[in-house]
Amino acid sequence: MEIGQKKYTIFQNIKWYLKKASKKFPKLKYGLLVNTFNSLILLLATSGVPTLIVWGLQEKLNFLSFSLLILAVCIGLGCLLWEQSVYKTWLTWENANLRLQLTVDDGMGFLMSPFEESIDTTIQKQRATSSKHGYQDDDSGVDVLWPNFANLGATLVSICIIAALTVMIKWWIPIIILAIALLSGLLLVKLNEHQRQLKASLDNSNFVQKYLYQEAFKLDAGKDIRLYNLRGQYKKKIDVIYRESVKTQQKINRQRVRSIWLICVLDTFQLLFVYVPLVVRVCDHSMTLPTFTFFLTLLGTLSALVRKGAIEFSQMIMANEDVSIGRKYLDYVDQMPSQSEVGIAKEKIGKVEEIEFRNVSYHYSNSSKDIIKNMSFTIKKNATIALVGLNGAGKTTLISLLMGLLTPTEGTILINGIPVGDFDLRAYMQLFSPIFQSGATFADTVEKNVTFNNQSDLSFNTVIEKSGLATVIKQLTEGKNTNLTQYVDDKGVSLSGGQSQKLMLARALYKNGQVLVLDEPTAALDSLAESNLYRQYQELAANKISIFISHRLASTQFADMIFFIKNGRLADSGKHSDLIRSNHEYANLYKVQSKYYQKGDEKDGEE
Repeated sequence: MEIGQKKYTIFQNIKWYLKKASKKFPKLKYGLLVNTFNSLILLLATSGVPTLIVWGLQEKLNFLSFSLLILAVCIGLGCLLWEQSVYKTWLTWENANLRLQLTVDDGMGFLMSPFEESIDTTIQKQRATSSKHGYQDDDSGVDVLWPNFANLGATLVSICIIAALTVMIKWWIPIIILAIALLSGLLLVKLNEHQRQLKASLDNSNFVQKYLYQEAFKLDAGKDIRLYNLRGQYKKKIDVIYRESVKTQQKINRQRVRSIWLICVLDTFQLLFVYVPLVVRVCDHSMTLPTFTFFLTLLGTLSALVRKGAIEFSQMIMANEDVSIGRKYLDYVDQMPSQSEVGIAKEKIGKVEEIEFRNVSYHYSNSSKDIIKNMSFTIKKNATIALVGLNGAGKTTLISLLMGLLTPTEGTILINGIPVGDFDLRAYMQLFSPIFQSGATFADTVEKNVTFNNQSDLSFNTVIEKSGLATVIKQLTEGKNTNLTQYVDDKGVSLSGGQSQKLMLARALYKNGQVLVLDEPTAALDSLAESNLYRQYQELAANKISIFISHRLASTQFADMIFFIKNGRLADSGKHSDLIRSNHEYANLYKVQSKYYQKGDEKDGEE
């Protein structure tokens, strides 16, 4: 599946926005109507207040009546302003909630996407870009588009009404007003285009500067910086980035000042064209003083409205571009099969009697080079299989294909003679209990790191005893309720390497899958410790298919069958003793590795 590169108009993005909002935030669709109504009422009210005051003075109202008139006007205006403020606060809050919901949709899309797509760098770069522009920040994308669209709609209606009323002064005044409003908006759009380019350069400088600071403050990097005397080089790089950032920011500021100056000039011409005819009308007594006051106040707000509308228009153009980028990943997520579609099981999975790879090849989507090449083999029930080979031979990719994380580009994987694609993917993945080389420890309790709140045929106490995790738990203050890592709990515990291995084993045992997969979980151990641990795993994996992955040949002699993987191919298979006799390459590799083990043992003995 590919992420599209389509560009969208403002109205297409508004339609998309309202569709996203319709499920949990349906009242957002009334934003344009309510905003327009509030703005018009407030505009007419504020313009009418001076007119009422002038009228009251002309009519020579007594003090009490005049005071009550002023009090009523103040209370009315206060209520209108309060209502508008409350509504805009609600609109901002509701819009922010929608933006947060989109980040949740983004995250769920990532979690629900196929594993291969989740590790595709092209898709993940697009996801990061979409999130940044569309819904991550509170001053771009979704956070700006709809509120600005609603505000601009209200502003344009207000400008049009003012322009229509000015026909009473001169017929050509509305044309002047609308032309200057349009010109101001276009000027700001042009400015924003230049500023977007400059900000992209500024973002790049900030990214590099952030990287330099992050590296400088890392503990390991801090050691190297001091020991290799890199401080001067780091300072020079930071100074260069700082000067570039300052230079770019100065360009942005100069463009802003220039645009404000141009809009002020346009405002000046607009006021001259509007005020002069108005003054002439009142001077020749063809307009009453209250009417003159009404128009004078109304037109006084015109410049502010034009500037406001121009800013809202330019911001909406930028927001539309951001949303067009931001929705690409979310549209991609919407195209993914739903859970109901994924969960359709053509076949039920019973006891695994046989696993077969039939002419399986695989290459990643961004490369044409096969990682796995035309591989075929069969694994029978209760078998213990060791996958061996040098790093990069394709062992982990092979296991990822087996567990359904990747899909073969050619060939078929079968369970009991049935293609894997005919099974419910979620049910199929339940067949496997994996222990990875670097298993994840989540910021949660020890118990939840083992069970994940799932049900199992085995109890929690049973698996921690079998895995040896029980002795670790007894040493913890909160026992099984101890939080792991310090991400969410400052008092959380970080497990050692050996303790983490026991946690991973307990997790795999609790899942109780029919196939136990060990993907080099002991890479940091010496050969003897690794072999002993594999033997422990083998004992715990009784009545299961067990697949061990290792680049160390000496630790897999206990396996029923060894698959020797080389350059993505199954180079040979058999028992360790048979491969030593029949496969020169395997025997030579074992001999070379054995020398290192013996040297290591000798050094350990000397110490």
